[in-house]
Amino acid sequence: MKNLLAAGFLFVGGAILMTVSEMGKVVPFLGAACALVGVGLLVYIVFSENGSYEK
Repeated sequence: MKNLLAAGFLFVGGAILMTVSEMGKVVPFLGAACALVGVGLLVYIVFSENGSYEK
């Protein structure tokens, strides 16, 4: 459950950073990268066997 919450916060935080355009040109791209990593983790955790990284 902790991994799911962490991935959700990473996704939401990245989406917020992505929409902030007053902070220069690099920050929205960092936000987009965080959002992509967060959504990838969310998909992996939700569809993995038991929600953990171990095999």
